[in-house]
Amino acid sequence: MIRTLRADFGGLLAAGVVVLAAVVSGCGGGVSGPGDLVDEAALDDSLTAILTLDGQRFVDNFQLPDDGDWASIPQDPKNPVTAAKVALGRVLFHDPSLSTRPRHPERTGTFSCATCHHARAGFQAGRIQAIGEGGSGWGTRGEARLADPAFPVDDVDVQPVRSPSVLHVAYQQAMMWDGRMGAKGPNAPTSGRWIPGTLEGINLLGYEGVESQAIAALTEHRSDDMTRWPIASHAAYQALWDAAYPGEPISLEKTGLAIAAYERTLVANRAPFQRWLRGETGAMTIQEKQGAILFFGKAKCEECHSGPALNSMAFYAIGMPDMPISESVRPLPPSRGRGGFNGAEQDEFKYKVPQLYNLSDSPFYGHGGSFRTIREVVEYYNDGIPAVPLPSGRLEPRFKPLHLTADEVSALTAFLEHALRDPDLLRYQPTSLPAGGCVPANDAQARADLGC
Repeated sequence: MIRTLRADFGGLLAAGVVVLAAVVSGCGGGVSGPGDLVDEAALDDSLTAILTLDGQRFVDNFQLPDDGDWASIPQDPKNPVTAAKVALGRVLFHDPSLSTRPRHPERTGTFSCATCHHARAGFQAGRIQAIGEGGSGWGTRGEARLADPAFPVDDVDVQPVRSPSVLHVAYQQAMMWDGRMGAKGPNAPTSGRWIPGTLEGINLLGYEGVESQAIAALTEHRSDDMTRWPIASHAAYQALWDAAYPGEPISLEKTGLAIAAYERTLVANRAPFQRWLRGETGAMTIQEKQGAILFFGKAKCEECHSGPALNSMAFYAIGMPDMPISESVRPLPPSRGRGGFNGAEQDEFKYKVPQLYNLSDSPFYGHGGSFRTIREVVEYYNDGIPAVPLPSGRLEPRFKPLHLTADEVSALTAFLEHALRDPDLLRYQPTSLPAGGCVPANDAQARADLGC
């Protein structure tokens, strides 16, 4: 039934399908407790029914493309994804040797895009605040990366918000928590703020968010001295470039486009929920299936988190805290959300709805990373009480108590924590780089920690 368009749930019940334990539905109900008997086939039918709206849509609406099925990945018409671009972008994204214009020359070749967005952390940072230039060390998944005490603290490359995951950026027309990067979708009316020479000035090139962000990041993070890039001096890089851009000179824009093409291919299609969508009914546990039914039903998560990436291009204010000052390398101006970019007072403290896969790979949640477990986030939504007071009329009206029981909170947490985790994101990370060096950071302590 899982792959069919119509799930005649009412007909199934009429035919005598018996649910031996209460099964969560969009209209209420509960989850099974320890020792309860559960008809798992009926649970699968319930989930199919709620996903298809009793046959009004495909379950494929939530299915991510298979590896290599790039034709099914949303693309910017100005930057079609090709195998050659992806191969080039894959190494460029992970290569610290592109960091050629650091604030301090001794830091040349020490950080990459992946330093702040790497596979072991779900393509986020492995700590609450990502550290590019000026960071030292790594640990296992970036959790031990610290600001080097020998580096001037005011020059350490950090941001006032959590580094968002680059998983499923193909499903985002606008990038960053405030959505400032990208010339299309929600940003089409903001062209008056695309000032040449600024970060968002890159939007003037007319690309979608993924491409705009990739190009802008090369300059923002001082990886734009092309005269010192290894692309022109290493035969392997030359071959990759010529395959992606035959006859074209090396340029900042084309480099960013290759990185963006690679980023668009990052999909968590081996997560248990994705396997279940493909017909593998045993991929999720009973509790995870109950949590999925809650997600798409009683908890109303799907009202904001929808589609294959379980995200949206909407911006909401729900009163989550900024990054704790005690956790920041140095004091930074507070974020004002979408309104900080577009200047609209009504959009202040609104943040983009994030994707939900592989959240458990890095235990920091919200734009400020202020929540440390997924359960804490679920409980925050269940309580429906903003942690930070907002101006009158700014709080999203749908942010209100969900009235989930403790068992339902546990089930929803299990779905988010386990059923949405792809265990093999390292397949997207190269094992070596044409110019040598460590992936994804190359300072002395990181090399020692990584053993390369």
